[in-house]
Amino acid sequence: MNLIEMLKNEVSPDVVSSLSQKAGVTEDQVKTGFAAGIPAILAGILKNGAGADSGFLGKILSNVTNSGTVSQTEDLLGSGDDALLEKGKSMLGGLFGKDSDAISGSLSSSSGLSADKSAGLLAMIAPLVTGFIAKIMAGKGWSITDLLGKIFESKADITAALPQGLGDSLGLAGINMPNVDIPKVEIPVVEVPKVELPKVEVPKVAPINYGPSGDTRSGGGFLKWLIPLLIILVGAWWIMGRSGCNTSKMNVSADSLSAKVDSMGSRMDSAGTAMKAGAEAVTGAIAGKLNEAGDFVRDLGARITKKLPDGTEISIGENSVENRLISFIEDKDKAVDKTTWFTFDRLYFETGKSTLKAESQEQLKNITAILKAYPNLKLKMGGYTDNTGDAGVNKKISNERANAAVQELVKLGVDAKRLEAEGYGPEHPIASNDTPEGRAQNRRIDIRVIQK
Repeated sequence: MNLIEMLKNEVSPDVVSSLSQKAGVTEDQVKTGFAAGIPAILAGILKNGAGADSGFLGKILSNVTNSGTVSQTEDLLGSGDDALLEKGKSMLGGLFGKDSDAISGSLSSSSGLSADKSAGLLAMIAPLVTGFIAKIMAGKGWSITDLLGKIFESKADITAALPQGLGDSLGLAGINMPNVDIPKVEIPVVEVPKVELPKVEVPKVAPINYGPSGDTRSGGGFLKWLIPLLIILVGAWWIMGRSGCNTSKMNVSADSLSAKVDSMGSRMDSAGTAMKAGAEAVTGAIAGKLNEAGDFVRDLGARITKKLPDGTEISIGENSVENRLISFIEDKDKAVDKTTWFTFDRLYFETGKSTLKAESQEQLKNITAILKAYPNLKLKMGGYTDNTGDAGVNKKISNERANAAVQELVKLGVDAKRLEAEGYGPEHPIASNDTPEGRAQNRRIDIRVIQK
């Protein structure tokens, strides 16, 4: 687990609720603030790494005492709003200097808060994050030099988690490992022995002589083309003589071959259609945008009412997964395969958890109605994450989320035997992980028909 994930785990619901009240913002906006603030503060600590043991970092991380105790988060949240705000502003100024405005501006863009609100929220978050860092350091027995080494190891993850453009403005790419003596390793010089290749005598082959030298009209020269000509003439006579009795057999063979070719072409077309359907289902670009909570909200098109075979009517979008799933089920020409996946477009989870958000219920109820209307239908849920953080942790949470979706459908009345679930972590992304929008699209649950 990298540092970003370790710090996110320290952000409890009580911390989010308390900070929401202090800053006068929603809890989702607080979560967005932590998502931007944690990598930003780690980047600031790394940037200020030179001379950290006696300089600024030693002061802001002074919560770690010689005895290894850590000041409690409750103490910070229990202090007055002004005291926490001033402490955070001073800390941000020391960490980022003139870049503080750029960071709060990025938070404003991603959270939808005003510039003043985002600056205030970031200032209140900063002391809490450094408190979490101090707690982790004390628990693991790290010195400040150890901390800087861990941050440097996570530099790529930190850059990816920062709001767009901040990595360049903070100059992370040019930061080298500070204050850590890396031992020099002497690489032994290995002498490669010379290998003498034995000389091989290539025997000389005398050319074939078809007749006296220089006489192309001699008997030997005539025979070299006369004999093949006679063989060809005899073969042609034999084929023509038997052509009458073998015509029907030749036609049958040709017809059989043609049928096999047509059959093979049909199968290839079918496979190609299935692969294309899978590619369109998973990678088809659907317009949308990030909301304040950092979830990708897709443009589902016009609202339509779909009547299912059992008479149930559901209200869905033209571009919704329900509409595409129903079309696939009802199309007899589209075979079930392992490549055709459909991406849920309104299934959201709490950050870092497998807890479904309330707004996911509408789509889960629609999927339940579809399963009930098509009694032979069986589905598989695939869970996915972006590439931020530890791959093993991501695979675990993606599996938990896929199973959480299945369990919710079971609660709504679907037979568990008709459902499967598997987590794939950051595998098979459908968008670039270089942008917040792309990462949000990759954090998803896909659905595949395994029987219809």
